[in-house]
Amino acid sequence: MNILNSILNLFIAYGYFFLFFATALENIPIVGMFLPGEIVVVAAGFYAASGDFNLTIVIFVACAGAWVGTICSYALGFWGGRSFLEMLAAKFRVDGDRLRGADRYFSTHGHITVFVGRYLTGVKAIIPALAGAHRMRFAKFLVFSALGVVTWTSAAALLGYFFGANWPYLIKLIKTAGWLVFLLVAVIAGLILYRRRS
Repeated sequence: MNILNSILNLFIAYGYFFLFFATALENIPIVGMFLPGEIVVVAAGFYAASGDFNLTIVIFVACAGAWVGTICSYALGFWGGRSFLEMLAAKFRVDGDRLRGADRYFSTHGHITVFVGRYLTGVKAIIPALAGAHRMRFAKFLVFSALGVVTWTSAAALLGYFFGANWPYLIKLIKTAGWLVFLLVAVIAGLILYRRRS
Protein backbone atom coordinates (compact mmCIF):
# COMPACT_ATOMS: atom_id res chain seq x y z
CA MET A 1 0.00 0.00 0.00
CA ASN A 2 3.04 2.33 0.26
CA ILE A 3 2.98 3.18 -3.44
CA LEU A 4 -0.76 3.91 -3.24
CA ASN A 5 -0.25 6.23 -0.25
CA SER A 6 2.57 8.02 -2.06
CA ILE A 7 0.42 8.57 -5.16
CA LEU A 8 -2.57 9.71 -3.07
CA ASN A 9 -0.32 12.22 -1.29
CA LEU A 10 0.72 13.59 -4.70
CA PHE A 11 -2.95 13.87 -5.65
CA ILE A 12 -3.61 15.79 -2.44
CA ALA A 13 -0.70 18.14 -3.16
CA TYR A 14 -1.07 18.63 -6.93
CA GLY A 15 -4.52 17.29 -7.86
CA TYR A 16 -5.30 16.66 -11.51
CA PHE A 17 -2.01 18.31 -12.61
CA PHE A 18 -0.04 15.37 -11.26
CA LEU A 19 -2.33 12.95 -13.10
CA PHE A 20 -1.88 14.84 -16.37
CA PHE A 21 1.91 15.06 -16.19
CA ALA A 22 2.35 11.46 -14.97
CA THR A 23 0.32 10.07 -17.88
CA ALA A 24 2.05 12.39 -20.37
CA LEU A 25 5.59 11.54 -19.24
CA GLU A 26 4.77 7.83 -19.19
CA ASN A 27 4.48 7.99 -22.99
CA ILE A 28 7.90 9.55 -23.64
CA PRO A 29 10.58 7.04 -24.76
CA ILE A 30 13.06 5.97 -22.07
CA VAL A 31 11.40 8.17 -19.40
CA GLY A 32 8.14 6.26 -19.76
CA MET A 33 9.76 2.93 -19.00
CA PHE A 34 10.29 4.03 -15.39
CA LEU A 35 6.86 5.58 -14.77
CA PRO A 36 3.99 3.22 -13.86
CA GLY A 37 1.27 5.25 -15.60
CA GLU A 38 -1.40 2.57 -15.32
CA ILE A 39 -0.88 2.46 -11.54
CA VAL A 40 -1.31 6.25 -11.33
CA VAL A 41 -4.55 6.11 -13.34
CA VAL A 42 -5.86 3.17 -11.26
CA ALA A 43 -5.03 5.15 -8.11
CA ALA A 44 -6.89 8.18 -9.52
CA GLY A 45 -9.95 5.96 -10.06
CA PHE A 46 -9.69 4.77 -6.47
CA TYR A 47 -9.38 8.40 -5.31
CA ALA A 48 -12.53 9.21 -7.30
CA ALA A 49 -14.41 6.38 -5.55
CA SER A 50 -13.61 8.05 -2.22
CA GLY A 51 -15.22 11.26 -3.49
CA ASP A 52 -12.03 13.34 -3.69
CA PHE A 53 -11.81 13.23 -7.50
CA ASN A 54 -14.51 13.18 -10.15
CA LEU A 55 -14.35 9.98 -12.24
CA THR A 56 -15.30 11.71 -15.50
CA ILE A 57 -12.60 14.36 -14.99
CA VAL A 58 -10.07 11.65 -14.08
CA ILE A 59 -10.70 9.86 -17.38
CA PHE A 60 -10.63 13.12 -19.37
CA VAL A 61 -7.39 14.42 -17.75
CA ALA A 62 -5.63 11.05 -18.01
CA CYS A 63 -6.69 10.71 -21.66
CA ALA A 64 -5.44 14.23 -22.40
CA GLY A 65 -2.10 13.59 -20.69
CA ALA A 66 -1.56 10.23 -22.37
CA TRP A 67 -2.52 11.62 -25.79
CA VAL A 68 -0.18 14.59 -25.45
CA GLY A 69 2.58 12.18 -24.42
CA THR A 70 2.02 9.92 -27.43
CA ILE A 71 2.10 12.92 -29.79
CA CYS A 72 5.41 14.05 -28.24
CA SER A 73 6.76 10.52 -28.65
CA TYR A 74 5.61 10.45 -32.29
CA ALA A 75 7.30 13.83 -32.88
CA LEU A 76 10.57 12.54 -31.39
CA GLY A 77 10.50 9.59 -33.76
CA PHE A 78 9.44 11.70 -36.75
CA TRP A 79 12.09 14.40 -36.32
CA GLY A 80 14.76 12.02 -35.07
CA GLY A 81 14.18 9.75 -38.05
CA ARG A 82 16.25 6.68 -38.72
CA SER A 83 19.06 7.71 -36.40
CA PHE A 84 16.60 7.95 -33.50
CA LEU A 85 15.20 4.53 -34.41
CA GLU A 86 18.70 3.04 -34.47
CA MET A 87 19.50 4.68 -31.12
CA LEU A 88 16.40 3.05 -29.60
CA ALA A 89 17.34 -0.27 -31.18
CA ALA A 90 20.85 -0.07 -29.71
CA LYS A 91 19.46 0.90 -26.31
CA PHE A 92 17.24 -2.18 -26.24
CA ARG A 93 19.72 -4.47 -28.05
CA VAL A 94 17.65 -4.97 -31.19
CA ASP A 95 19.77 -6.19 -34.12
CA GLY A 96 19.61 -4.93 -37.70
CA ASP A 97 17.51 -7.85 -39.01
CA ARG A 98 14.83 -7.23 -36.40
CA LEU A 99 14.87 -3.53 -37.14
CA ARG A 100 14.30 -4.23 -40.85
CA GLY A 101 11.52 -6.64 -39.87
CA ALA A 102 9.96 -3.86 -37.80
CA ASP A 103 10.14 -1.60 -40.86
CA ARG A 104 8.17 -4.12 -42.92
CA TYR A 105 5.68 -4.80 -40.11
CA PHE A 106 4.98 -1.12 -39.49
CA SER A 107 4.37 -0.49 -43.17
CA THR A 108 1.41 -2.89 -43.12
CA HIS A 109 0.27 -3.18 -39.48
CA GLY A 110 1.41 0.09 -37.92
CA HIS A 111 -2.07 1.34 -37.02
CA ILE A 112 -2.98 -1.89 -35.17
CA THR A 113 0.35 -1.79 -33.33
CA VAL A 114 -0.31 1.79 -32.18
CA PHE A 115 -3.69 0.72 -30.77
CA VAL A 116 -2.64 -2.57 -29.14
CA GLY A 117 0.61 -1.07 -27.88
CA ARG A 118 -1.34 0.95 -25.33
CA TYR A 119 -1.87 -2.25 -23.36
CA LEU A 120 1.74 -3.43 -23.41
CA THR A 121 3.55 -2.19 -20.32
CA GLY A 122 7.15 -1.27 -21.02
CA VAL A 123 6.80 -0.64 -24.76
CA LYS A 124 3.84 1.74 -24.92
CA ALA A 125 6.24 4.71 -24.80
CA ILE A 126 8.33 3.38 -27.69
CA ILE A 127 5.59 2.46 -30.17
CA PRO A 128 4.50 6.06 -30.96
CA ALA A 129 8.16 6.94 -31.58
CA LEU A 130 8.44 3.98 -33.95
CA ALA A 131 5.32 5.19 -35.75
CA GLY A 132 6.90 8.63 -36.16
CA ALA A 133 10.24 7.24 -37.31
CA HIS A 134 8.45 5.07 -39.89
CA ARG A 135 6.57 8.16 -41.12
CA MET A 136 3.13 6.75 -40.34
CA ARG A 137 0.53 9.29 -41.51
CA PHE A 138 -0.10 11.67 -38.60
CA ALA A 139 -3.90 11.68 -39.03
CA LYS A 140 -3.98 7.89 -38.95
CA PHE A 141 -1.69 7.86 -35.93
CA LEU A 142 -3.94 10.33 -34.10
CA VAL A 143 -7.05 8.19 -34.67
CA PHE A 144 -5.56 4.87 -33.53
CA SER A 145 -3.62 6.50 -30.72
CA ALA A 146 -6.81 8.16 -29.46
CA LEU A 147 -8.71 4.86 -29.61
CA GLY A 148 -5.99 3.12 -27.61
CA VAL A 149 -5.64 5.96 -25.11
CA VAL A 150 -9.38 6.24 -24.41
CA THR A 151 -9.97 2.51 -23.96
CA TRP A 152 -6.82 1.97 -21.87
CA THR A 153 -7.35 5.02 -19.65
CA SER A 154 -11.04 4.31 -19.11
CA ALA A 155 -10.23 0.70 -18.24
CA ALA A 156 -7.56 1.70 -15.69
CA ALA A 157 -9.73 4.39 -14.07
CA LEU A 158 -12.78 2.10 -13.83
CA LEU A 159 -10.71 -0.69 -12.30
CA GLY A 160 -9.50 1.70 -9.61
CA TYR A 161 -12.97 3.09 -9.08
CA PHE A 162 -14.65 -0.29 -8.52
CA PHE A 163 -11.84 -2.46 -7.16
CA GLY A 164 -9.33 0.01 -5.65
CA ALA A 165 -10.14 -1.14 -2.12
CA ASN A 166 -8.37 -4.41 -3.05
CA TRP A 167 -5.25 -2.53 -4.14
CA PRO A 168 -2.56 -5.23 -3.63
CA TYR A 169 -4.62 -7.83 -5.52
CA LEU A 170 -5.50 -5.34 -8.25
CA ILE A 171 -1.86 -4.39 -8.91
CA LYS A 172 -0.90 -8.08 -8.94
CA LEU A 173 -3.70 -8.70 -11.48
CA ILE A 174 -2.49 -5.89 -13.74
CA LYS A 175 1.12 -7.10 -13.61
CA THR A 176 0.53 -10.82 -14.03
CA ALA A 177 -2.74 -11.43 -15.85
CA GLY A 178 -1.99 -9.35 -18.93
CA TRP A 179 -3.92 -6.72 -20.81
CA LEU A 180 -6.72 -9.01 -22.00
CA VAL A 181 -7.95 -9.68 -18.48
CA PHE A 182 -7.38 -6.01 -17.70
CA LEU A 183 -9.63 -4.99 -20.58
CA LEU A 184 -12.29 -7.64 -19.82
CA VAL A 185 -12.63 -6.57 -16.18
CA ALA A 186 -12.80 -2.92 -17.19
CA VAL A 187 -15.58 -3.60 -19.72
CA ILE A 188 -17.59 -5.39 -17.02
CA ALA A 189 -17.00 -2.49 -14.61
CA GLY A 190 -18.10 -0.03 -17.30
CA LEU A 191 -21.33 -1.96 -17.87
CA ILE A 192 -22.03 -1.91 -14.13
CA LEU A 193 -21.44 1.84 -14.00
CA TYR A 194 -23.68 2.40 -17.04
CA ARG A 195 -26.53 0.39 -15.48
CA ARG A 196 -26.23 2.28 -12.20
CA ARG A 197 -26.49 5.63 -13.95
CA SER A 198 -29.31 4.70 -16.34
